[in-house]
Amino acid sequence: MILCMDMDAFFASVEQASNPALRGKPIAVVGAKERTVVVTSSYEARKYGVKTGMSKYEALKVCPFLTVVAARNRKYTYVSREITAFLYKITPCVEPYSIDEAFLDISGTGIAPQDAAYMIKSFVKKNFGITCSIGAGSNKFIAKMASGVKKPDGYYCVENDKAIEFLDRFRLKDFWGIGRRLAKRFADMGVFTPADLRAMGRERLVEIFGVNGGYLYGLACGEHTSAVKTEEEPMKSIGHSLTLPENISTREEAAGYLLQLSDMVSSRARRLRYSGKTITVTIRYPDMGTFSQAHTIPFFTSATHHIYAEALEVFDKLWNGKDIRLLGVCISSLVPDCVTLYNIEDSGKNWEGLYSVMDEINTKYGERTLQFGSVLNCRRKGSSVISPAWRPSGDRHVNIMDGN
Repeated sequence: MILCMDMDAFFASVEQASNPALRGKPIAVVGAKERTVVVTSSYEARKYGVKTGMSKYEALKVCPFLTVVAARNRKYTYVSREITAFLYKITPCVEPYSIDEAFLDISGTGIAPQDAAYMIKSFVKKNFGITCSIGAGSNKFIAKMASGVKKPDGYYCVENDKAIEFLDRFRLKDFWGIGRRLAKRFADMGVFTPADLRAMGRERLVEIFGVNGGYLYGLACGEHTSAVKTEEEPMKSIGHSLTLPENISTREEAAGYLLQLSDMVSSRARRLRYSGKTITVTIRYPDMGTFSQAHTIPFFTSATHHIYAEALEVFDKLWNGKDIRLLGVCISSLVPDCVTLYNIEDSGKNWEGLYSVMDEINTKYGERTLQFGSVLNCRRKGSSVISPAWRPSGDRHVNIMDGN
């Protein structure tokens, strides 16, 4: 038996619980005070059409009396860590899936799913004044789908022999793991429901989608073979992005932010002892059009100066000359237990010594205490965004700054 715990409007609920003046009112949490989008909204705000991803101006247009709150990420990560720690008291088989969601395998614990759900919901409510919804089922997919049935503050358990009947209540576009593009592709094929998908048959789906076709057929049948992962999988990429405080229009301005992002990526790679050789740059324009381009270099690295040099080259190929709203840098093709800070072109330069000093000072006095000089020209320093991959501990744990 698998449980999926999903916090209800997590960031907004934490804000309302910590500030009595916000309780019962429509609020929207935004990533920062300026140039940002709605991260989440309270259920009171959702009734008026406030949605995640809206700009705060769009949100205020649909709900003029909306209260906009800048995210206080340290508070959310603290609450998440405390809740996760409690889950381990129920079972050692816990998979923190994101900051506000987790899977638990309670098989063999002797605890009935409704009792486990009660324990979790009571702890969350008593200690933090917020609510969560819990779904229970024979696998992670069923539990995840069940967790949203009776939101907020709900509990729903799907019996094993009722799985297909339960799933047939949904459209494919609402399935966990089926995104917009895939849902549209199915719609273009006249496939809208799990029953439509089953009618196509496994062989036909494999013919069209390859191995993924068998997986999709399994979902429509209530099958999901992925177990609750108690051990963190090796990282596939390390990346950071920044929404800029105002649009930038010159290469010089972009270079400063690319250096900052490259150093953030490098610092994390060094700390986690990863090196990679594929550098990806992402650019988002004011119309929200987002474009990425990657290039693979002939050696592995975790050095800021290597990542930055390549990021700048990729940027020059990718940028169309228009104003820029967001920049991102990512390194992938990673190898673990490997920190490479120089290559043959760095002969005679003590990069290893420089990074060692930077890491020592930043560990002792705080991140970004010692930085490259060009970064000082950047108006925004450090990312305040909580990645969907954030975890309370392990390689995917990142120290989060509050929005600014």
